[in-house]
Amino acid sequence: MAENDTERRIALVIGNSRYQHVTRLLNPSNDAKDLAKVLKEIGFEVTSGYDLDFRSMRLAIRDFSEQAEKADIVLVYFAGHGIEVGGENYLIPTNAELKRDRDVDFEAIRLEALLASLEASDGLKIVLVDACRNNPFSVQMASSNATRSIGRGLARIEPSGVLVGYAAKGGTFALDGKGRNSPYASALLKHLTEPGLELGKLFRKVRDTVYASTGGEQEPFVYGSLPGRDIFLVPPKLAAPTGEPAQTAALPETDSEVQKDYSRAASMNSVVGWMDFLSKHSDRTDHWLVKLAQERLAKVVAERDIRRGFSEREPWLTSAIAPDGETINLSRNDRVLVQKALNMMGFDVGSFDGQFGPKTKQAIAAARIRAGLFRGVEVDRALLRILPNVPAIEALQTDKAKVYSKDVLAEDLEPRLRKALGVYSHTPIKFEYFKGNLYLAVQSTSGDWNYANKTAQRAGGHLATISSAEENNFLLNLFSSDERFITRTGDGSLHGPLIGLIQADRSREPNGGWVWVTGEPVTFRGWSPGNPDNHRNRQHWARFYRSRKFSGTNVPVKYWDDTTSSLWSGGYLVEIE
Repeated sequence: MAENDTERRIALVIGNSRYQHVTRLLNPSNDAKDLAKVLKEIGFEVTSGYDLDFRSMRLAIRDFSEQAEKADIVLVYFAGHGIEVGGENYLIPTNAELKRDRDVDFEAIRLEALLASLEASDGLKIVLVDACRNNPFSVQMASSNATRSIGRGLARIEPSGVLVGYAAKGGTFALDGKGRNSPYASALLKHLTEPGLELGKLFRKVRDTVYASTGGEQEPFVYGSLPGRDIFLVPPKLAAPTGEPAQTAALPETDSEVQKDYSRAASMNSVVGWMDFLSKHSDRTDHWLVKLAQERLAKVVAERDIRRGFSEREPWLTSAIAPDGETINLSRNDRVLVQKALNMMGFDVGSFDGQFGPKTKQAIAAARIRAGLFRGVEVDRALLRILPNVPAIEALQTDKAKVYSKDVLAEDLEPRLRKALGVYSHTPIKFEYFKGNLYLAVQSTSGDWNYANKTAQRAGGHLATISSAEENNFLLNLFSSDERFITRTGDGSLHGPLIGLIQADRSREPNGGWVWVTGEPVTFRGWSPGNPDNHRNRQHWARFYRSRKFSGTNVPVKYWDDTTSSLWSGGYLVEIE
């Protein structure tokens, strides 16, 4: 059971055994099932996944990250294959082929991406990786870079804000085990339920157990650090008088009421918890813990809004509210604004025509459900409270990319946009919404495709994927009004921003093997005539392009060209779903 009644514990447990392209493992599924059972017994809400492919793993982690936001203890356990390539660690889905070292970026899950997905949680975060058994892909993987290693085991890491436990220390292998469980899983199952075992000591005992059971062949290791307070997954028990049940030990009282109340609010880390703390100590605004609580509340509110897809404020569309404060009378212009707001929330309403047809009604219904309102297609005051501030957002939009300072942004912006503007607070950008998704044109000439995509992930999205001519033209209009996104070369060709298209399978050069960064198949193709051509055998990424053959005409830069990964042409396009 949990240490206190308000503590919420959640866990994601994944076991991959049935690999499709390499030898299957015997124990990961057993390890995951047994660990999930034990975690439930000690108070965790457990989400389990077995033999997950790339898409299933990615979605499982994404969905779990939303739950982790409000949890006090977050635990992730992965059992299966894991490898290190070029100093980066990857967890391997069951359908990975990994013919080349660069394929890991598109067929495997970066451990760093998993850790980043938990950043929104202020609770205790633990990631256990029983995934360095070996690299079964090493024989078939061809290295495309002389400095890029295909490592032994997993590389050591320096995590921030999360405790990461390896089944075997960096650079060494872990064993799958000859019984039902791996040595690491067996040790976890043995010690997780021990009453009064402080978390740091628990991991030390797991280390000793594994080391002893493998004759010194395997030594688990923990990276990161724990908070100063004692943490018990199973609290210690007090000796009970004869005939009376044992009681769990009470946590020691803190030195002051403020500290005690702060500790309670921090354990909950919820909007209500922090507001209760600030209300109770409203007369002590100069106290350092009260100031810290105000910062924590602001962070929790922002993260909550991002996860649920809306923020709740007083309605900005006051022209539609009757004098009684409740009756809503929408003019045609008001209806257009409602449609735009729903689009900014991620709902495709079709065209902004002020007519509430089937798409708009479906969007209203979905928005109401998301916000926990009464079901229906009514536009009432409650719905108006969650609509993003369309006029404020449109006022930010310009023809030229610009830098947006975080401290001048309206509080009722659409949460995805607020987060993205925070990530790109020192970079010129343009932004626009299309069919419910947020797109950004980012002006930059430093870094490469991988840097651009990692930055896009921090902003909550990925490099743009394109599935239709309509979307292709939308992106063209987004960046083409700013000449900084287009570079003219000496031969008259025009090069535009990078997109999320990459050639993962280079054995099929130059036309085959292209996939979107999300793993989606390429159903729409916008290649310019003669491309892709893999010029000089080093063009495996894609950008917008216009050939020199069209020099001097009005043909737009709407085609694609394969290119190098460098951001020399002035930027890249980001999509946030």
